[in-house]
Amino acid sequence: MATKIKIVIVVLVILLGVATGSALYHWYSKPPFNTVEYIKVPEIREVIKIKRVNVPGPERIVTIEKQVIVEKLGLPEWIRTNEDEQAIATASIAPYRGKTNAVALLNTKTGVGQIIAKQEPLSLFGFVNDREVGIRAGVNFKGEPETTVYGSWNFARIGNAHIGIYADASSTGQAKGQMSVGFRF
Repeated sequence: MATKIKIVIVVLVILLGVATGSALYHWYSKPPFNTVEYIKVPEIREVIKIKRVNVPGPERIVTIEKQVIVEKLGLPEWIRTNEDEQAIATASIAPYRGKTNAVALLNTKTGVGQIIAKQEPLSLFGFVNDREVGIRAGVNFKGEPETTVYGSWNFARIGNAHIGIYADASSTGQAKGQMSVGFRF
């Protein structure tokens, strides 16, 4: 019996360490984007070190009508007021749990721009920060009304398996806290 308790304690300490690492990683890492407004996004890390070169360009560049795109997409005012900033292409990139790299291209013969994108595959292991809190209401197996308050936090991912914790408390006086491992596909 004492051996089982020691094993449980070791597993809990390891999971607490992973959860703490995940929390610190997400606490100190800068979010990649702000969902409230358009921002300048960071360059792809490998590209920052590549030398910039001048190439001959087209006689003119095809742009998207600035006033219309600023209004339709709610772009920041600094784009509207700066004549040197012109929109040459747009893209709508589907949600993805990993990184999506995007590159803006300009055809130097036609002056037309486009954006290409590639979703980078997820690593085998990663810290995640998926949190959920909620309330459920319904009827239990006895036919009695029951309300449950719950919360979960997934803090690690190995492949498609997500590891976290879950807790709930119901109006019938029952409560529980559990480790969770879920497979997402």
